[in-house]
Amino acid sequence: MLTFFTLFTIVAVPILFFMLTWVVITAYRLFFPEETADLDLDPTIFRREATEKGITIPVGVREIREDQRHQFVQHADASYFYAHGDSEGLPLSWFEDLHDRRN
Repeated sequence: MLTFFTLFTIVAVPILFFMLTWVVITAYRLFFPEETADLDLDPTIFRREATEKGITIPVGVREIREDQRHQFVQHADASYFYAHGDSEGLPLSWFEDLHDRRN
């Protein structure tokens, strides 16, 4: 009987400890979410604005590559146009596309 309690303690205590740790960390992240980074702090945008104003700032190879990568990334348009008037949810074609792509 002692071996059963010892085995149970060896298995159950670490599991309960990790579950309690997970619950505490999850609750903390829910009540105190991370603050989103301000877009103005993005170095690529800062360098572009400085260039437009005519201000010279020192850059290295890493910054040049980062600017090039940012320039060639395809950004999605934020606006949508629905041919059939106002939207009452997702278009039917999106659901059909999702059905075709699943699994």
